[in-house]
Amino acid sequence: MPELTELLRKRLMDTIRAIQPPEKWKLMVIDSQSIKLLNAVCNKYDILEENVTVIENIERPRQPYPTLEAIYFLTPCKESVYRLIDDFTVKGPMYKGAHVHFTSALEDDLFDEFNRRLKSRNASQYILRLKEMYVDFMAVESSVFTFDRPISFFNLFGPEERSKFEPELEKLAKQIVSICATLGEDPIIRYHRPLDEDTGAPINKSLPYKLAMTVQREIDNFCRINPNFPPPRQPPQPRATLVIVDRSIDHASPLLHEFTYQAMITDLLPVEPAGTAIKYNYEYGQSDGTTGSKEVVLDESDTIYTSVRHLHIAETTDKLIENFNKFLQENKAALSASEGSNMPPKDSARSLRDMKEMLTNLPQFQDLKAKYSAHLSIAQECMSVFEKQKLNSVGNLEQNMATGETPNGDMPKTIVLDMVPLLDDPYVSPLDKARLLMLYIISREGGIFDEDRKKLLEHARLPRDLREAINNLTILGVKLTKVQRKAGEKSLRKKRERRKSSKDQEQPYELSRYMNTVKKVMEASITGTMDAGQFPYTRQSDAELHEEGSKAGSTVPATGVSLRTTKPTWSKKTNSMGGTPRNPTGARLIIFVAGGMTYSEMRSAYEIADMHNRDVIIGSSHIITPAGYIQDLSKLRKPAPIPHRVFGQRSIIIIS
Repeated sequence: MPELTELLRKRLMDTIRAIQPPEKWKLMVIDSQSIKLLNAVCNKYDILEENVTVIENIERPRQPYPTLEAIYFLTPCKESVYRLIDDFTVKGPMYKGAHVHFTSALEDDLFDEFNRRLKSRNASQYILRLKEMYVDFMAVESSVFTFDRPISFFNLFGPEERSKFEPELEKLAKQIVSICATLGEDPIIRYHRPLDEDTGAPINKSLPYKLAMTVQREIDNFCRINPNFPPPRQPPQPRATLVIVDRSIDHASPLLHEFTYQAMITDLLPVEPAGTAIKYNYEYGQSDGTTGSKEVVLDESDTIYTSVRHLHIAETTDKLIENFNKFLQENKAALSASEGSNMPPKDSARSLRDMKEMLTNLPQFQDLKAKYSAHLSIAQECMSVFEKQKLNSVGNLEQNMATGETPNGDMPKTIVLDMVPLLDDPYVSPLDKARLLMLYIISREGGIFDEDRKKLLEHARLPRDLREAINNLTILGVKLTKVQRKAGEKSLRKKRERRKSSKDQEQPYELSRYMNTVKKVMEASITGTMDAGQFPYTRQSDAELHEEGSKAGSTVPATGVSLRTTKPTWSKKTNSMGGTPRNPTGARLIIFVAGGMTYSEMRSAYEIADMHNRDVIIGSSHIITPAGYIQDLSKLRKPAPIPHRVFGQRSIIIIS
């Protein structure tokens, strides 16, 4: 099946090509939000090659082009709609006509206002086309999407923002419809219903339940307006499943140190988001002995990056050397010209030092040289931070708390004794200390005594914002304070099941033992082991059809999935990491995490897709890093921060 980025790119480019005749010159008008969607999947020069003379921002002053037709690609908000109207009603028409495309559906009242104003000012004739595209999402990676809405976390969970809860659900539901429209799916919808493990009664089910029901209503309405949707596929495919969960399904995942390449970069290094990419400035040694600085942008156009992004850091450098040696073998003839100068008399690199030396003597492969040099420097910088911040000790303790097991499968009995020296250690950052304390509280399930928490905080000496983040865990359903039992009263806390691993079972890395809950949900959905009580359907008719299909097509008994922590085996499959393309079979799985998803959850979608040869797509309101998540958590009792809006720059590319 086509990748998500390619599907979205095709839809957007087909919109431009639909303006007839194709050779007609035209221009494009965008707004600040829609340009993000375009930039995620389209190259500016690809757009200009479709006889587009200029790309302009509707939010800025523009020069009229009365002889050209304009393609508008806009967010369906009042500001953009009113500016569109002004283009043809203030000081005469800016353009000969307008082909208007909104990224999603206009609200009924805004659509009526749009038509009324155009008619009252005799400007309706300039609107040559009006289409609701349903592309209101960011295709971050081939199997990952976001809505670029960090504010969603506050609107969904913030106690000070309850009035924004329902509108946020409506907004997210409409954007989820954009995903379904782009994929051509009318999915079977399931949602997470948390269960109280002591009584079996559902608790805090409103968020996934309400969002799922709102999505179902929006998709039903979309199918009613578009009777030919979903389009037929050859060969025919079963309906996709959309599973909706929220951030509270897994409290540990946003806090744990991840030791895969992509996750380490975003956690440990001072990276900056650059649209759908990651931007990082790194230093490198030059041939004259001086140090240079260079900026690198990491995205899916970098095949070296995609080949290692999901690998454990222990494997990353080996994979880089392996890829480099493969390149040397494939380009022996081109490289032989360099042998007589400074090239070492080697036909392969056996270490990072070998690789560095050989890279300095590849003047004819500057682009490749730059990419390999960048990833070597980044990997080494990650390991340097790993050593400085004592992440081996920190990470091992985190895993013991999150899994409830030591690397040998035993119950950890010295967690506090192991944690106190790290809380006292000045080389362990305050953020990492907060992460340890939060994971400890989460692992206790019933909370910890107030006196114990105060003693641990005294050791950690955390600043106020980090203490606030710890306290605000209660908003997400974490029990912070353990109540002293009365004499003779039994504990209600259930003992965690111990699971000794088989000697023949492949073991994960000691610092990567935790399996995030979202991965288990994806696994259960595909194998047909998802409990209908814990993950109900939005419609009973879908439940009956889906259960019949699962029983007919699966040899795995539908016994229900446990969302408790388990120790995973480490995936060695690499198709999603730069290997041969997959040809997935079976129904597509879409999973949406309301309130933010982690890089480990993103990686898990690729791993599950490879393991079961299925098309798995994961998305969320936004992507979170540990530092960003804790920062947001610290502010959760305050009014939501005002979103920072970045205005696009006006293009000056004009083709005459």
